[in-house]
Amino acid sequence: MTYHEMLARKSEILKRNIGRMVIQDNRKGLGNHEGYMMQRMIKELHQNEHELNTAK
Repeated sequence: MTYHEMLARKSEILKRNIGRMVIQDNRKGLGNHEGYMMQRMIKELHQNEHELNTAK
């Protein structure tokens, strides 16, 4: 698995996890820790996408 493939796979996983958390937030809200984790995942996704775009 190349570095580019690894970044792409990581982005897919982050998007899926963020999507689940958004659904949970819409249904019943998120606790403090869950909200913090979602913000960290979003930040990590942005960094990952930026790195993917610069690697092209």
